[in-house]
Amino acid sequence: MGKISKSRSDKVHPTVRAEEQRFLSLVQSEIIPRLMEAHRQPGSVLAGVAMIVPADVELFAHSLLDPSRDPAEILLQAHCERGVPLDAVYLELFAPAARLLGEMWLVDVCSFSQVTLGLWRIRGMMHDLSPSFHASTAGQSARGRAERRILLASLPGQQHTLGLSVLAEFFRRDAWIALCIPSPEPGLTQATLSAHWFDVFGLSASMDSEVGDLEKTVRAARKTSQNPRLTVLVGGPLLLIRPELSDMIGADGMAADAPAALALAARLVQLQQEVRLN
Repeated sequence: MGKISKSRSDKVHPTVRAEEQRFLSLVQSEIIPRLMEAHRQPGSVLAGVAMIVPADVELFAHSLLDPSRDPAEILLQAHCERGVPLDAVYLELFAPAARLLGEMWLVDVCSFSQVTLGLWRIRGMMHDLSPSFHASTAGQSARGRAERRILLASLPGQQHTLGLSVLAEFFRRDAWIALCIPSPEPGLTQATLSAHWFDVFGLSASMDSEVGDLEKTVRAARKTSQNPRLTVLVGGPLLLIRPELSDMIGADGMAADAPAALALAARLVQLQQEVRLN
């Protein structure tokens, strides 16, 4: 597993440093051993299989809010060392923790700046783990395959788009050329589709208030795309709650997570190619 690199030279008040050290000591001496023991219990679900459970996500999310980055990194390394696959780290730890931070902000458990810092830390961890994540397949499936291109974007104004970045990593690992535009300026996705060829356009939405904009964006994408048979996939928190919106707004399909998005995109692009050949 990839190691998380650390380099810090910031000056911290002695009182804050003492609090950090106490929390860090607690994580190392109490919390991690208990987590490791809990995952080893023979009566647990999928005993013997390294997995992430809701308690892991909650603890990790809270550790991201600590003044020091060390507790979150130690927890992450503990999961890696007990054999949690990086796919699970990305999908079952990073993405749910990011959503939980957003929920904590909505109920005033933490500030917007704290959430932003927590998400920035997750992005840093993803960057450090990226070589190991991509090496897990080594692009073997790309041999003999035509180039595939996907544009991933949210609607303008979305504040937290870590899930989109996670999705882009999965597509790149599967040898797609993936361009990710989180929270684009109005008109940017249409301009990008007009200027460059993409096989697939993946669009993420979070709130009910975005339904109208979602439909308009899908129509505009098809109208402006260089690819007359552009495949449009939708996902995100809103679509998880209301999957029927996929048909209502004119998308080609909806995916609940990264593996489902990869499989659906590959299948629909294959159909695209078969239509062009015929």
